[in-house]
Amino acid sequence: MKRVFKSYMLAALIGSVAFGATGAVQAADVDVVKVNAEPAAAIVNNNGDVVAVATPTEAHNNTTGIMTKRISKDIAPATNKALWEESDELAREADLVQVPEANDYYQRLAVSVSPVAVTGDRLHITYPTVTSVSPVVTKEINDRITKYVQTLQKNLEKSNLKADMKENLYITYDVEANDKGIFSVLIKSYTIGDQAANGLNTVKAFTFNTTTGRVLSLGDFGGVSKDVLNKAINSDEELKLQFFPDSLPIDKVPSDFYATEDHELYIIFQQGTVGSMAAGTIYVPVGKSER
Repeated sequence: MKRVFKSYMLAALIGSVAFGATGAVQAADVDVVKVNAEPAAAIVNNNGDVVAVATPTEAHNNTTGIMTKRISKDIAPATNKALWEESDELAREADLVQVPEANDYYQRLAVSVSPVAVTGDRLHITYPTVTSVSPVVTKEINDRITKYVQTLQKNLEKSNLKADMKENLYITYDVEANDKGIFSVLIKSYTIGDQAANGLNTVKAFTFNTTTGRVLSLGDFGGVSKDVLNKAINSDEELKLQFFPDSLPIDKVPSDFYATEDHELYIIFQQGTVGSMAAGTIYVPVGKSER
């Protein structure tokens, strides 16, 4: 934990240097987000957009992403147990803090990454904020990720206003690539009802060009054909067993994917779409892109 916290501080230091050098909004210029009457790690402007990351306070120094308290007073004990178990599984291998080599950072081949924590009734969210030597890249990436997370939060709040059985939302993330001009991150959300024994996992993948900040599509990597995807599935018997027999062969390549620094691509199938709920999210490695 000491190593992780030290890395977090280094990431925050890089971020503060970058913001200060470019004349961007400083912590003193904006209000600190308050969650449960304690300062959180996010600093926002008047529009609610995250513009910087503050040093975590005692209330928000849990950089593991693992839920550490009851998410809602109304949640059933069995549901709470399921949520804790799922949060632990999702966060166990998550790489929440990234401090790149100075050369890679200043050449815009990588970004610094640190977590933002948001907690509230039925909410336990940990999502990434990045800092690039370029303020344009910083804004492009953070705006895209923050907008997605805020949409999930608003949808939950809207749904719970009318629902008889309210839902709880847990979010964490995992960095899959942060080098050679590629930043690829998975935003993993788990939604579960107050009295439910099981919930639903959803994975949203973002792959960015760290030189421009532009989000990349499969087409930017040369694309993946149905033949290549089905061959990858059929060549791995253990992977193939995760699919329903009648869902194969795949007739449409999903748009969800993530990439490694070396342009290795992984196609993502959401939980319950082509396999059983027990199979979870299915990741299919399809090799390097054609470009």
